[in-house]
Amino acid sequence: MDNSKKNIYIIAAIALAIIIAVVYFLFIHQNKPKITKTEDEQVEQKPISDIEIAKRPFVALSPDTSGSTIQVSIQNMNYFDTIEYEITYLADNPQIPGEKIQRGATGSEINTKDEKNIKSAPLGTGSKGVFSADKGISEGKLTLHLIKNGVEYLSETNWDLYNVGTKASELKDRSGNFSLKLPSLGKDYWIIVSDTVGVPPGYNFDLNSVNLPVYGVFSLDVKYPKPATLNYKITGGQTPDLYKYNRVDSSWNKIDSNFDVSTKIVNASVDSFATFVVVSSK
Repeated sequence: MDNSKKNIYIIAAIALAIIIAVVYFLFIHQNKPKITKTEDEQVEQKPISDIEIAKRPFVALSPDTSGSTIQVSIQNMNYFDTIEYEITYLADNPQIPGEKIQRGATGSEINTKDEKNIKSAPLGTGSKGVFSADKGISEGKLTLHLIKNGVEYLSETNWDLYNVGTKASELKDRSGNFSLKLPSLGKDYWIIVSDTVGVPPGYNFDLNSVNLPVYGVFSLDVKYPKPATLNYKITGGQTPDLYKYNRVDSSWNKIDSNFDVSTKIVNASVDSFATFVVVSSK
């Protein structure tokens, strides 16, 4: 065999080897069954209701003065190994008038051993250093992923953003179980009404008697020029007592209230934004 034919055979053999290798990688190796985690390795998920109230975090969602950022404050975290959260909501689509789009922000790297963790969640988008605040925000949801000993406890709660104050107005939670009728405050304020997941620290009542959910009304520290009317529908219990927690000075106060047995509504006059807790005998 002369050298020219020998070289041709060698080149052909090399080319065939390359083709076989390419075919193996693309069609055989890639199509092998992927290794998946076994059931023992996957995170078990349970509802937050499996955690007693005393161990649930207290979450306050406070809008800034422009209503374009939420301050997410989390306390009472030390029972959990890891906490992550997601803030989601609907906003006006800037490209298509009348259409809503899903927006959101996430939070991680939370040190659960801290007394309090505060992070900012922007309600908008940024590009090249320019921030564009979302408009028409509605249907807010806070999702908490609470990890303890490899088990994830999932919490999903609602929040609603309002811009009110120059005129008398009414704030409501989405379920219709909580409302606050405000007098004119003289100027507009951005306000969030939300389920706080847990109870603020420093309480002096029996947590087993707390009616859930606990509602917070978060904004600047404002004293109303005239009392506001609070209505809080409870799910059970008798002879309820209403308490107010002020985040500015971490104080608790019991508020005079009335209870309509037929409607299960606790009614009271209040003078400031706060977290409101109803405690009643079972």
